[in-house]
Amino acid sequence: MAENKILLARAEMEEYKALELFKQIASPTQWNAHLFLKPKMKQWSTKKKNYLAATKHVEYDLPPKFISNIDFTFKIDESILNNDEAQTLYN
Repeated sequence: MAENKILLARAEMEEYKALELFKQIASPTQWNAHLFLKPKMKQWSTKKKNYLAATKHVEYDLPPKFISNIDFTFKIDESILNNDEAQTLYN
């Protein structure tokens, strides 16, 4: 576990150095493109993470947590239906 943290810290350090170097050599147009794309990439990353989590839930047949809180029983006004029609709706 400690080895993973060290590897992660090294990767983050390399990313930071690359960003600092990019800041120094980037033209204003390149920097504006970077600032424009940064939130879009973060949003894409979040959507991808959520999609992967949802596909794993489907793969393992686990419903999302909010579904257990929903009541799926429906009340039908039986005064407008005869007993046979109401029975077919409940079955």
